[in-house]
Amino acid sequence: MILQKNDGKFLVDLEKTKAYYQSHSLCDCQACRNFYQQASAAFPKLKAFLADFGVDLERPDEIAWGDLSPEGKIDYLFVAYTVRGEILRQDFYETDLQDSLFLSIVIDKGYVPNEQEGEDYFVISVYNIVLPWVLEEPFGDPVKPSFFQRLKKRFGKD
Repeated sequence: MILQKNDGKFLVDLEKTKAYYQSHSLCDCQACRNFYQQASAAFPKLKAFLADFGVDLERPDEIAWGDLSPEGKIDYLFVAYTVRGEILRQDFYETDLQDSLFLSIVIDKGYVPNEQEGEDYFVISVYNIVLPWVLEEPFGDPVKPSFFQRLKKRFGKD
């Protein structure tokens, strides 16, 4: 199916995209579970935008997050989704979406989140997502450290 979004034009294989999402499992870390629990209610316009591509907002391929703020909110640095198909007009598309927050959306071919290498696909990455911590457990998952914690460790700042 051909999908037009403002000046972006995409060839989307809805069936392959939906099958892809049915076949992959979700991350079970705290930050991801916090996102899954509230994303649909917090971002109805983003949910509709992604649904046009055959993507479920609550099933991202990858999420990166920062530390919990003193206000009890977590900054999701990006949330990425895979779409089976092609970007027809260019290799990169960017748009903004005013939902409960002002979101930036980047669609490109250059990012490989999982095992998509070699397949016709593109990735939708969403930026500027900030959500309150709603899980009934303290923030700080020892299994998967935050993006900033991983950077500190990598560069010997831990």
